[in-house]
Amino acid sequence: MKKIIWISAGIFITMLFGCKDSYNKDSYNKVSSEYDKSVDFTKYKTFSWLPDVADTINSPYNNDIIRNNIRNYFGLCMSDRGYSFDAENPDLLMQLVITNTKKDRTDSNRTNSYYYSPYYYGSGYYSPYHYNYYYNGHGLYGNGDYGRNAEYSRTYNQKYVNGSITLIFIDRKTNKEVWRGTAEGNIYDPSHINKDLHPAVHGIIDEYPVKSLVKRSHKI
Repeated sequence: MKKIIWISAGIFITMLFGCKDSYNKDSYNKVSSEYDKSVDFTKYKTFSWLPDVADTINSPYNNDIIRNNIRNYFGLCMSDRGYSFDAENPDLLMQLVITNTKKDRTDSNRTNSYYYSPYYYGSGYYSPYHYNYYYNGHGLYGNGDYGRNAEYSRTYNQKYVNGSITLIFIDRKTNKEVWRGTAEGNIYDPSHINKDLHPAVHGIIDEYPVKSLVKRSHKI
């Protein structure tokens, strides 16, 4: 009996963490980057943040919690690469750009099972960053749906958001963009965004020419 209990517990734990890992790869699953190949990125040692773009609007997909969590994750990744935060005289200026485009698609299924899809979000965060530099350059909230299909096909419209997280690096002295990385994907439930930010940030910063000096897990 004890052996059966231990086996069952092991299967449950495997399923629990397996689901978590597989979900974290889904939302922002397309990563790309581009950079100025004439730049020596090893010369940069410090960074600071630019303020948000003027048209940033708080929503379940882009709000103070999301933006500050992303900055904190990027800050840790920069520290792992030997950089330090300097609000007064940074080598690099970092700008975060978040875009979200509402979309919808039509699907059909044939099932007899129940389904339910809620949407919700929370709020509240304090930002530790100061914005001393500027650069001259360039909700979905649903009621859910539930029911039972009794062995017949049903066509339904599914709303989602195509979202992207972009990090831009600007050389402060030359005032030129030297690197940018983007993670993009489809978001179906804004309540899961914070779970996906950590792997999305790692996916972006892994493209950066200067690699981490510290080994960390990409999981939360």
